[in-house]
This record gives sequence, structure tokens and C-alpha cells, in this order.
Amino acid sequence: MRRQSTIMTYRALRMGVVAAALLLMVSLLGEVIRTHGLVLTSISASFYSPVRNVFVGVLMATGMALIAIMGREKGEDDALNLAGMLAPMIGMLPTTVGPSAPGACREGVAKCIPAATLVDVENNVSSLLVIGLAVLAGALVYVLRTYGGGSVQLRRMALPAAVWLVSALLWLFAHELVLVHGHNVAAFFFFLALAYVARINAQDPPEGRTVMRLTPRGYQRWYHLISAAMTVTIVVTAVYDIAILLRWLPDAYPQWFFVAESLLLVLFVAFWVLQTMHFWHDGVPDGLDRDPEPVAA
Repeated sequence: MRRQSTIMTYRALRMGVVAAALLLMVSLLGEVIRTHGLVLTSISASFYSPVRNVFVGVLMATGMALIAIMGREKGEDDALNLAGMLAPMIGMLPTTVGPSAPGACREGVAKCIPAATLVDVENNVSSLLVIGLAVLAGALVYVLRTYGGGSVQLRRMALPAAVWLVSALLWLFAHELVLVHGHNVAAFFFFLALAYVARINAQDPPEGRTVMRLTPRGYQRWYHLISAAMTVTIVVTAVYDIAILLRWLPDAYPQWFFVAESLLLVLFVAFWVLQTMHFWHDGVPDGLDRDPEPVAA
């Protein structure tokens, strides 16, 4: 049985993620009201609006919370960690703008990050990679000293290490490619990881006390629905984005991406609230593939 302080911390972290998402929603709504209509072509484009501070702050806070919150050892925790690593990158590496934006792109360049913003991006992303390396190094020392080599914890460090290494190499040797496409790629895998977490819960709903009188089977049905809706929205949006990029389709309704991202944000909040309710009493159950006790120092 977990201590009550542990359960309370778990609940607070999860409710904090919901509060952060709602803060972003309210800020976006305020911008729509201020501009007397939907001007933003995507939630990501709010980086260039008064919503910027909220947008970046929410992604930073959400990323840290996703990493801090432990998931079940059936791939859920790895997916949460991946989403947590990508969230700050989405905020610090903004989407590109077209040549029509004031002070945006030099002649002959279709998409870019404005020069006035580029200095901030260079500083922020570089700092994120440096601190990411420091965190990975600290985690490696802790895992080796606490659990020893060959442990499950050590093997699970492979994914975040690989994500950091690929990101660092691309930032160093494919800089322009990252500036143009990095935001969209990070956002794609962020939401895909969250859809995978919902799918894990749909396939294996644990038994135990729940709230709202929903049975584990009832939660399972909602997890299935949310996971399917997120996956379909992600795939359709990605295909549509690629088709526009390759000029296979006209960009007839630029605000489509705002609508799609808003739907994904709502689905994420719905899943997060549902899982918080599901595990309200006892927290996320431990997996069966536990390591032995930590090795003696």
C-alpha cells in the first residue's frame, strides 16, 4: 500500500497537467476574441502571438510532469518520457512562417523562422540539449550505483539517450533542416506517444477501485475511443500537411491545423482526466517486470 503523501503528490502532478492544458485553451480563446475571429493557422503559430509565454510555459511544465509521473512498465512510462522530452522542444523550436510575415524570410525562401526570433531559438534549444545531457549523465550514474549494470532501469535509458543523441546530431549537422521541420516532427511524435499511452490503457485496464462508478471495462471503452480518435487525427493531419508541402493539395483552409491541434489537445485532456479518475485512489499500478531490490552501495 502506497503512503498517502505519495498518492497526493501523484494526484497533484496529474491535476497540474490538466490545469496547464486548460490555461493554454483559455489563452487561445482570449486571442481569438481579441482578433475577432480565428486568425491563427495553428496552435503552434500562437508562438508569434500574445499567447507565446503561455504556450512555451505550458509545454515546459507539461514536459517535466510527463517525465516525473511514472507509468506502468509495459511501455507506458517510456512513452510518457518520450512525450516529456519532446514537449519542451515543441515550445522552444517554433513552427515556421511564410514570406508574407513581416521581417520573416529572405528572398527565395518559402518557410523560415524570423530572424528576430532565431537568436532566441538558438539559445533555448542549445541550452535544452546541454541540460538534457547533464540529466542523462546524472540518471546514468544513479541507475548504475543503485541498480547496477544489466538492470531494467539501465535498459530503459536507451530510448531517451537515443532521442537526445539524434536531436544533438541533427542540431549540429543538419541545422537548417531542424529549424524548418523540427517543430512539426516533434509535435507528431509527441501526440503519437500520448495516443500509444491511451492504447496501452485500452488493451490492459487494471482492476481496482475507481471513481464515477465506471468499471475497468467502462474505462477501457473510453480509452479505445480516445486512442482511436487521436491516432486518426494525427495521421490525417500529417498526410494533409505533407500533401500541402509537396503541392499535391491547395492550402484552401489554413486554419485546419488549428482545428486539428485543438481536437488533439481536447482528446489529451480527456484521456488525462479519465486516467486520473481511474487511478485516483491507488495511483498507477506497478508492473510485473520489476527489478530486484537496489544493489548495496
